[in-house]
Amino acid sequence: MDNKLNETEQIFSEYFEALNKANEVKQNTSIPQTALMIQYMQLAESYEKLLKTSVRVAKLGDKAQHKLMKYKELLDTFRNID
Repeated sequence: MDNKLNETEQIFSEYFEALNKANEVKQNTSIPQTALMIQYMQLAESYEKLLKTSVRVAKLGDKAQHKLMKYKELLDTFRNID
């Protein structure tokens, strides 16, 4: 992954790092079973954190959209008063 992450990608930087590490493990065909299991557990942990982060981001987006829709309705009401 390119080290130049944009502002949005910065939120997910630790997950990009986990992906890079998983890709390195994938390339190493001689990795011992125990090390592979440890890497798998770390990847699963990263995935869980990513999922939780994604849910939080989606909730924030939904809240922002809801507020914008309220403001739009309010503006439309003011325009109809004239």
